[in-house]
Amino acid sequence: MVVPALLLIAGLLIGAGRLANAQVAVQQWADSSARTASLARDAATAQSQARAVIASDAAASGVRCRPGWTLELDTSAFARPVGTPGVVRASVVCPIPLADLLVPGFPGSVSVRAESSSTLDRYRGRR
Repeated sequence: MVVPALLLIAGLLIGAGRLANAQVAVQQWADSSARTASLARDAATAQSQARAVIASDAAASGVRCRPGWTLELDTSAFARPVGTPGVVRASVVCPIPLADLLVPGFPGSVSVRAESSSTLDRYRGRR
């Protein structure tokens, strides 16, 4: 009777730790992708550089997103003329698998979402 209870508690703690670690990592991915995108000169470059930085950060963090992370990047501010303020917004979603923990009542996965924004330099050239 004690062993199943201990296994249940261990599964709950591992699941909570996995989700907490994922939330921190996904927030960092959103922050770095928004910042990287805001340094680009055009929207297409911003998209590709933001995706590259998330891919690099995700590989280094060890957080498993199943089937994979998604990025929504709002680069509409690049269409504004130089001299006007603009913001790049990033939203990252990572489905975290929990089915392997075998804890009754736990969902198979939980989607962790984080958002961030970064200001475009008002006087930097845009294409």
